[in-house]
Amino acid sequence: MAGEPMAETVRAGEVRAPAAAGGPPAARRRVEFLDVARALAMVGVVLMNVTAVVFSAESAGTRPMDTAVSVVDGALSLLMSGKARAMLMVLLGIGAVLAWRAADGRGERPFALMLRRYAALGLLFGLPHLLVFSGDILTHYSITALVLAPLMPVLLSGARWRPLAVAAACFAAAPFVEYAVPVPGEWATLLLLVPQTLGFFCAGVWLARRPELEPGRDGEPSRLPAAMVWTGLVGQVLGIAALFASDLLFPREFGPDGVPVLGPDGTPVTAPGAELLTSVFATLSGLGGALFYLGLVWWLMRRRRGAARVLGGLAPLGRMTLTVYLGSTAVFLLVMGPWETQVPMLAQYALAAVYFAVMLVFARLWSARFRYGPLEWVWRMLVHLRPLPLRRRPRPVRAGSPAGPDTVP
Repeated sequence: MAGEPMAETVRAGEVRAPAAAGGPPAARRRVEFLDVARALAMVGVVLMNVTAVVFSAESAGTRPMDTAVSVVDGALSLLMSGKARAMLMVLLGIGAVLAWRAADGRGERPFALMLRRYAALGLLFGLPHLLVFSGDILTHYSITALVLAPLMPVLLSGARWRPLAVAAACFAAAPFVEYAVPVPGEWATLLLLVPQTLGFFCAGVWLARRPELEPGRDGEPSRLPAAMVWTGLVGQVLGIAALFASDLLFPREFGPDGVPVLGPDGTPVTAPGAELLTSVFATLSGLGGALFYLGLVWWLMRRRRGAARVLGGLAPLGRMTLTVYLGSTAVFLLVMGPWETQVPMLAQYALAAVYFAVMLVFARLWSARFRYGPLEWVWRMLVHLRPLPLRRRPRPVRAGSPAGPDTVP
């Protein structure tokens, strides 16, 4: 896109370095940091989903929650709850920018492509998934991305801080929309959280516009990753402060029997101020967690030491997150579904760990031979409305260099 410092971007998470004058186009390459961050975000999302796809025995009350279960579940919730989804939302904002620029660089219409991209994601993947798992995120993300689409020309022009200003406005409006707009129960999660999710997307747009993500600048000194880590920690502290303020200023009402007072809908009565502060907590905690993890992963990857090599092993998993996400629900339902609420929580988390170990091996083997993940390939063909090659082509052999698999999609 004219006026942008970043070189042509060829697909979400992948950039093309500028070609030499008069020479062939430079090879495409992915931004490994984004793939690793996407993989970690998906691990967190699936770990939070595993006990919700099929309720654990402890959650259903058929088995007592012992100390070990409380420690494991509490630790995972502290580390991942809300933060993994927020990180995925920020990454989706980055991916939207990269896909937009890719279409613009090919001479296509970015707006039309973005509409097809997220309409296909929501209608053909999100809604069917929502029918079997009420915690589906694809449908909600698709709706929000369709709201983001007409804003992209504004967000990608002008000062780099513009997306952050839009994000701040979305976050400020989110608590009032969640409280004041009447939406039927089955649509509440899909629609009422759109302003908050749009804020996370805009934060990703801002990050995608940073010069640190330009091709060839991975190893240049930058304070941004460390600044993201410290800003993320401050955001989480402020979020916890908002939650404590909610309990202190708007304590829940209890009846004479010690049971919370219930409203007409059968849920505990909550003061409007408490709901607003709870929404502020969710925003600050989620955004803080997303910035912390993204900054930490980015900082570690830029150091190019042992941690970077370990994290780099997750990159193939981050290239097929749609397959991983929908596959996890299918596996959990098939394995745990027949036992319904009889599966202990630790067994569920163990199943999730085994699932990811298997998927990591599968992703590495698959990505060595194919350009896209299985469902990513289907999604891409639906977006571009034409068949796309799946198997990698052999790389052209140059004098003095061995042949190898082509990395150009």
